[in-house]
Amino acid sequence: MTENRLPQKRGGTLGVSARNKFALVAMLHIFGVYANAYQPAATPEDRAWDEAVPMGFGKTVTHALAASGYSLLSNGITMLFNRFVTNVEWALPTADSIRGNFTQPWKWEDNDGFKVNHLGHPIQGMTYFSAGRVMGFGFYSSIFFSAFGSFMWEAFGESQHASINDFYITAPSGASTGEMMYRLYMQAHAAGVPSFVTFFINPTLGAHRLLTGWEPPAVDPALYDFRAYLAVAHGRTAYSVSGPMVGGRREVFSTSGLFADAGFRIVYGDPFTQNTRVPFRHFELLASFGTDTFRQNDFRIFSAGYLFSFSPVHTETRALSHGLSLHYDFASIGELNLHYGTINLYSNALGWSLKYRRLFSPYTGWRARVHAAFTFFGASSYHSPGTGQIGLLNYGYGLSVKHLSGLTLGRRARLEVNNFFYFQWTYPGTGALSQGFVRWQFHDLTFSYRLRPGISLGTTFSVAGERGSFGEFPSTRKDHRSVRTFVAWHGRQ
Repeated sequence: MTENRLPQKRGGTLGVSARNKFALVAMLHIFGVYANAYQPAATPEDRAWDEAVPMGFGKTVTHALAASGYSLLSNGITMLFNRFVTNVEWALPTADSIRGNFTQPWKWEDNDGFKVNHLGHPIQGMTYFSAGRVMGFGFYSSIFFSAFGSFMWEAFGESQHASINDFYITAPSGASTGEMMYRLYMQAHAAGVPSFVTFFINPTLGAHRLLTGWEPPAVDPALYDFRAYLAVAHGRTAYSVSGPMVGGRREVFSTSGLFADAGFRIVYGDPFTQNTRVPFRHFELLASFGTDTFRQNDFRIFSAGYLFSFSPVHTETRALSHGLSLHYDFASIGELNLHYGTINLYSNALGWSLKYRRLFSPYTGWRARVHAAFTFFGASSYHSPGTGQIGLLNYGYGLSVKHLSGLTLGRRARLEVNNFFYFQWTYPGTGALSQGFVRWQFHDLTFSYRLRPGISLGTTFSVAGERGSFGEFPSTRKDHRSVRTFVAWHGRQ
């Protein structure tokens, strides 16, 4: 098989000269004056803070220019970071690279880092999307700025040839991450969180506030549920390949041991009584970050936000909502590496969600959420150290079903079950793995006991698996099992 390796990067760092520092400060100052001139109009009393600000043609153009300027500023800062901090050889574009991006077809990049593409690009898309939101545009209009910022990055942001898959990742996932972080920034500000902390929740809004003196609108508390935890975990990951090319079945990687883990679950807006056409007035965001810093990691992000929803049932004991939802899911589990894990999942999906709550008594109840979705753009990573294949990306479409249930048992105990299934078929001609089918499953069983208000102790058993068939390439089998003992802080508005 042909060997595919990640692009080599030069080591070392290079300090920023005084001249470059002056240029950057001057650029920020000039842009701050410019953006301040185009502050969004105050929200009318009959319009909610999270809806688009009504603007005439002239204001729409000037606000769009300001939002585009923020997108370009984000690209410029990223370029400077790549050039003067990480010192990568592809950091700055050349005349030839720019010319090629406009005269040659964009390529499918199948050998870049999985984490860079599917975690980094959604974060980058968040900054573009938020530029539109902070300048008064609505959810759907702000997707334009995700696409614009991504296009400008691919065309002008680096010397490598433009990657069409990076564009497809950044624009839609930037909308999901951007709207969630936009709303969480508002909640954090309303709760009195210091501005230097809220800046990291949404850098675009933080920069706009710093440069222009803008103050976020007053918002009501909207966090329906929140939990953050710290855990000690033990996990084991095994990876094997099979097929005629490897002489049957052969294990190529395994690791096990203790690792530290931290994570959070945020439920924004009441999941069960939502009746709205404003996107993301309810969303759920689950994230965990675990590693031993030597051999293994466990990174997961699962999210779903209503684009619109209906609530046909709402009584004291029962409540039901359902609607169209947008999903951004990411997992990189197993071998510790800057670019990939062993089990790798990316999914941008559009689906239908149903959420049901049933109270049996004041302290006993059942809550369930089910999502059935179509993945319009997903990815896996064919990582096989033993066969010479390193980090080949496999892009496709598919289906997913996610189920989350929680049973409250009295005042203190809670049992939770999560089951996620994903099925992905390869888009032909998008990489070396031109034919393939990949399926994933993630299962979590959690029992927690509240020690006192706001503090609980619990244990989670997790199982994850990935199976892949790739035509002439060996088939893959990847498995992960772990157990966590955690202390959680939780609250509900």
